[in-house]
Amino acid sequence: LIIILYAYFSQAARAQAADRLYLEAHNRIDLALVRGRCGLWDWDLARGRMYWSSSMFDMLGYQPCEAMLSFGEVAKIIHEDDEDLFQIANRIAACEAASIDQVFRMRHADGHWVWMRTRAEVVDDSSPDVHLIGIAVDVTEQRHLAQRSEAADQRLRTAIESIGESFVLWDPQGRLVMCNTRFQEYTGLPASEVAPGAERSRIEARMKPYVTDRRQPNASNGTAASYERQLADGRWLQVNELTTRDGSKVSVGTDITQLKLHQEKLLDSERRLMATINDLSQARRAEEERTTQLVELNRKYMRETERAEAANRAKSEFLANM
Repeated sequence: LIIILYAYFSQAARAQAADRLYLEAHNRIDLALVRGRCGLWDWDLARGRMYWSSSMFDMLGYQPCEAMLSFGEVAKIIHEDDEDLFQIANRIAACEAASIDQVFRMRHADGHWVWMRTRAEVVDDSSPDVHLIGIAVDVTEQRHLAQRSEAADQRLRTAIESIGESFVLWDPQGRLVMCNTRFQEYTGLPASEVAPGAERSRIEARMKPYVTDRRQPNASNGTAASYERQLADGRWLQVNELTTRDGSKVSVGTDITQLKLHQEKLLDSERRLMATINDLSQARRAEEERTTQLVELNRKYMRETERAEAANRAKSEFLANM
């Protein structure tokens, strides 16, 4: 009897130690799930029941319970605009899908919505009772970040579209990231040809050729370049291209047609002014030559006058003597 009692209490002690180890492991797993903002769930389609880990209840703010949740209880807290659980269950029951990967909005106990990404797979395809085990991750922060990023991207696109210059951004591999309609207008390409991801070499091969393409000298250590390009319709563009730190290239093209026309007018006016100055210089030199000739003629006239007066005085003296 003593031996039996000793064996019983030893077995009970080992069972209690195993229970403690299981409880500690379970607590560590729950703590890891809570810290990672994720939870485990077990969906028994045959009975319409679902088991949630305590971390699932914690993420949604509900009181944890060991009881199985009904199908309707879970479906009731899912947003009506997201995919219905009944449709997912029907697809899995009809063997149309062996796994799910969906993003749901689930109502928090406080009333706000939590974005949950749910992934699960069928445990045994051959079993008549369909059983899914999966994990759910709280992706609310990532979803909000993506929405803010999308809103910022939309604002950036609107700002780029509203500027009067052409704008185009190429990634380090020479693929198109974004451009505005002004760039399409200058290149003469439809929207289908300038879709994001298109190769730069292909776009430049299909665009209208430039009449003139001159690179302007600059001193920016090779990170920037400036070009003056004349389009086929006679318009002029000044294109400034900058290389970013990650190797991407940003090109901004400004229409300088009016500036070019103004420069041509200035050059024409300058040529006319130089021609007028040349004409005036020639006229001045001719006038100076005529003035010199007149002075010389005046000297000759004065000398002849003095000579005539001297001859007249001599004549008068001769007649007086006579």
